[in-house]
Amino acid sequence: MSSRPTYSDEFKADAVALAESSGRPIALVAAELGISLTALKRWIKLSHERQEAGGRKPDLPVDTAKYKAMEVRLRELERENDFLKKVSAFFAKEQR
Repeated sequence: MSSRPTYSDEFKADAVALAESSGRPIALVAAELGISLTALKRWIKLSHERQEAGGRKPDLPVDTAKYKAMEVRLRELERENDFLKKVSAFFAKEQR
């Protein structure tokens, strides 16, 4: 059974737009969003193929407010993960 995460089309489009408009390395954007570099590269490639096939202009850059909200949510999730790691380590130590 695969535990591969699934992402909505909207998330994929937002991630591609962020990667293309931020001016930062794709690997950094992927890490910030918590996705694999391979997945982000694949989404970018598919996006470009769709744009070429449709003959339309690329999507506009990500809205600044939306980007800031995503950053805030990312930081919150990172803090939660750190806390859960510490709690699990504590309980694992207690059971020994």
